Amino acid sequence: MTRPARILVADDNGFIRTLVKAALTTVGYTVDEAADGPSALAALATDPPDLLLLDLVMPGMSGFEVLERLEASGASPCPVMMLTTAAGEGDIAHAEGIGAADYLVKPFDKDELRARVAVLLGERETPPV
Repeated sequence: MTRPARILVADDNGFIRTLVKAALTTVGYTVDEAADGPSALAALATDPPDLLLLDLVMPGMSGFEVLERLEASGASPCPVMMLTTAAGEGDIAHAEGIGAADYLVKPFDKDELRARVAVLLGERETPPV
């Protein structure tokens, strides 16, 4: 039996982390949390998840900076989906240019989140409960 996919959600907003965790754990994923960029980088370095959901706008270190540090290190340990309210002109292209595999704008639909996560994890559909 295979283990459930592990997802790291990095967002400075605890409510958003709780929403994402609830949406994904109910379909069988394991979800870890990071409240900022440095915590996300530390988690990625010590025990890389299968997917990183990364907020763009965080105090101290933005999602862009996290992506840039991952790119500079030579290899991203997992696919990255940006999950953010800040979708300014050029943000999506910039995020994809430095390693993001997908981009979902908040507020998000939980079914769309689940579907995109499943695609990034190489699943045909979300896992059964």
